[in-house]
Amino acid sequence: MIIKGWIQWFLFISSGILTRTSAIAVGEQTRKVIAPPTIQTIHHANENAPQKISSPLLDPWRDFEVLRKTNLEEEYVAPFFQERPTVISQRLFQVTRTLYDAREEWNKGGEQLADEDSYCADGGPANLDGRNELDNLALERAMKLCASVASLGPVAVKIGQTLSQRPDLVGASAARALKRLQTKNIPFENDLAYSVMHESLDYWKGPLAPGIYFNNSNVDQDGPPLFAEMTKDSVASASLGQVYKATMHDGVKVAVKVQRPDALSCLCQDVQCFRIVFQLKATLEKIRSRFARINKDGNAGQTEAEIRGNGVTVGTVIDRVARDIKKELDYRIEAENSVKFRESLNFIGFVTTPDVVQATSRILMTKWIPGRHLDKLNKQEGLAMTRMAVEACTASICLTGYVHADPHEGNLMLHDDGRIVFLDFGLMSDVSVDVMEGFARGIQGTLSENFVAVTEAFVDVDFVTYPVQHRMGLDDVWRVDPNYGLPQLAEELEAAMRNTEGGVSQFGALATVLNKEISPRWLVFTPPYVILLCRTFLTLEGIAQSVDPEFNIYEMAMPWAVRRSLSPSTQKGIDVFRTTLLTEDNKIQWQRLLDLVNMNKDTNDAPVAADISETESNEAERKAAKKAAMGDAVGTLLGSSDGKALRRVLKDLDSTDFVTRLSSHDGRPLLQMAATQLSNCLFRKKAPKELQGYNPEKQSGIIENIRPVSDELIQLRKRQSRWNKRVKRHLITHHVKCCLLRWKGLMATTRLVFAFAKVFVVTLAERLKGVDKIYLEPAAAVS
Repeated sequence: MIIKGWIQWFLFISSGILTRTSAIAVGEQTRKVIAPPTIQTIHHANENAPQKISSPLLDPWRDFEVLRKTNLEEEYVAPFFQERPTVISQRLFQVTRTLYDAREEWNKGGEQLADEDSYCADGGPANLDGRNELDNLALERAMKLCASVASLGPVAVKIGQTLSQRPDLVGASAARALKRLQTKNIPFENDLAYSVMHESLDYWKGPLAPGIYFNNSNVDQDGPPLFAEMTKDSVASASLGQVYKATMHDGVKVAVKVQRPDALSCLCQDVQCFRIVFQLKATLEKIRSRFARINKDGNAGQTEAEIRGNGVTVGTVIDRVARDIKKELDYRIEAENSVKFRESLNFIGFVTTPDVVQATSRILMTKWIPGRHLDKLNKQEGLAMTRMAVEACTASICLTGYVHADPHEGNLMLHDDGRIVFLDFGLMSDVSVDVMEGFARGIQGTLSENFVAVTEAFVDVDFVTYPVQHRMGLDDVWRVDPNYGLPQLAEELEAAMRNTEGGVSQFGALATVLNKEISPRWLVFTPPYVILLCRTFLTLEGIAQSVDPEFNIYEMAMPWAVRRSLSPSTQKGIDVFRTTLLTEDNKIQWQRLLDLVNMNKDTNDAPVAADISETESNEAERKAAKKAAMGDAVGTLLGSSDGKALRRVLKDLDSTDFVTRLSSHDGRPLLQMAATQLSNCLFRKKAPKELQGYNPEKQSGIIENIRPVSDELIQLRKRQSRWNKRVKRHLITHHVKCCLLRWKGLMATTRLVFAFAKVFVVTLAERLKGVDKIYLEPAAAVS
């Protein structure tokens, strides 16, 4: 069955969404309009003031507007639906019946109606002009599935958008079909959108734009239009709204995002339905716990219901989730989130968001972005955008703590200037410093296959309780057992990861292992914030693997994880970082230093010959991308405000011991690398580009590793570079004095100078012997 378990996964992710925390600060009740000084803002009456004029077309949802001023707390929502008892029962029946009918209809179509390559990214056949009967059936099938999901409202659409990036969960055909929900969701009627615009902007003295008319007696059809131009139909449609393209009277092109008129009513109904379902589930769990079997050894523990019920009730969780969902319906909050997200990532230079022109609770106008979505990019451009997206989101998770939680294809664009554009900021996640450092250690541990470190990271981020609790089976109780601690959990995690395809390269594989292999016997919690972070990583990984099946999300995330590890903020993080590099007597942890250097060396060992195989070329491009990311992440850390812990460790280092180790046999690999780098610099200065294997045609083709740099970032790097030089001079002066003012240090320095000279002479001789092969033969071939 092509979508085996589709309904179960759908409901599972639905319940997952209901366990997330509040992701955005509430702020003031009255939000200020955000308007760049270069944009002429449309002025309108205070939206919070009573509307004098309304549109009759929106009357069916008017009753729900009283809940817009709340955070959908049960104390307000429950009495509202008590007066309308049939609404919830009808909604529950609609959801159940629609999902059942959608599954039956999908399964009637068979396993595969058309070849995978014949589909566009939006779920339809690629060749619309030459469609055969099979293609038409495939398109019809995809549209029916999307229509069924869209009919259930915004929550269902968001779940469908997430599943569209996970063919491993719902099947390739279903995933392709659901992609239509990202930007081509079933739109609502234009007249309803026009009504929302007039009401929200309180503009009735003229039409929205020339040629845009609809049957409403309140609008003066002969008055001045609001916009100079506007598309009659929406250009994109997603979960909560749809977008029109318009031109203001000063020539500025804008995207006008209009909220669905039924968005609030659907969310209110879904929230109350979830309350009922979860309360029923909690009641059943309590009944089941009374009959839970206690092991014969008499070692009392806690049942599933008892362990999960401690601290947070179902009502508390639903209230927090409802508050979070409600914020997505206020586009003024989204406007502020957009600015905050862009400013938080200014330090990486290639992330941007649309400039906000006007924001009300139901209307969001932003400058039109000249760019393209993934389905309009070639493979190289797709890789460029995907890598930037992964880096941006990882930098958010590990460094800024402000994460875009909905980065599906419809919310990502490649700007014409090469930057990545993030869209839709209704769903954001705040991450604490403790969690950021824990995630960074987890990423590093996974990539290095250090599962003890991964397990400890799980504890740090409250994913696993401490002390660890274990049970022998589903009918057993949870207990602390000295025979089942962190080491045993790490062993079981390692075995499961190694036996799972993509275990150390795919985040989805880790999620599968935790859900199916670990959680039945080890007590694993899913903190509310984890749901949004998992959604972010799963979505990005799905996009990445669609353009590069060998994409390793951990490798691209590694540089920013390293930066967070090198710049800890918490006392625990500082202590861990210090013990990673130094012993208690401030001597270097030599083997760990070599591991760190070798990790960086791997990113430099990329082939440069023009006639390498495609596999080698792809690997070289991945290494080049990792090198660029590593340079951005840690290149200027020493001179930045985040490098305080690193500077302290480098200053406290026992320089005499370090020089002694460096001049010994153990330091030979480092001396060899330094000698190689120095010889490369010498030859790079002397040899012209055409004699260095430089191929402009080839280099211009590898655009997936090009990283745009903003003017702000250039200035920031200049300042950091100046501080880098100052810090380096200070550290070098400090350690030179420490070495030269001591007899032991002076002797070690002398040995180091002679050892490096010997290694450099050998390296230079080998380089000179191979110069003809490296440089002269290509030149002769050209002549």
